[in-house]
Amino acid sequence: VLARVLEPHARRFPLMIPLPPLYHDLYMNYRDSRCRMCTSVPHRPALCLCCGELVCFASECCRRTGVRGAADGGVVSECFAHSVECGAGTAAFILLKTSMVLLIRETHWCIWGSPYLDAYGEEDPELKRGRPLSLNRERYEQLQLLHSTHGFDRNSRVASSWHVGAQRY
Repeated sequence: VLARVLEPHARRFPLMIPLPPLYHDLYMNYRDSRCRMCTSVPHRPALCLCCGELVCFASECCRRTGVRGAADGGVVSECFAHSVECGAGTAAFILLKTSMVLLIRETHWCIWGSPYLDAYGEEDPELKRGRPLSLNRERYEQLQLLHSTHGFDRNSRVASSWHVGAQRY
């Protein structure tokens, strides 16, 4: 009953970028893409799920100062700076070397999990098993709903996992 009530309302929220059915296709599509800030191919790429821009994840090359919301005008990572520019301090990135999703809200961050699962419905966070990963649409829609309704703090899985520190990612 709740799903029928939320479904029409959820469609009005802005959606995230569409993801391909196979993780391999997503990775291959972005593996040689360059970061807009440093113009190099990121060692650890992160794809913004809101706008589709590729950024450097946890790298020294693209750190910035003077970003709105940063403590004392301190140095922040590119993911944090992009979250301010793209989503007013809230963003979701898929980390292309791990398939996991990084959530950022203001100066807080957490690893949410992966929208891609193997045939047994399991995540492969470090991509070590070598099994094909397929997009789990329900999981991705749940992430879209959390993001579009700013529900990160109301979700127990996310709220219990928040870390503080805009410098790290």
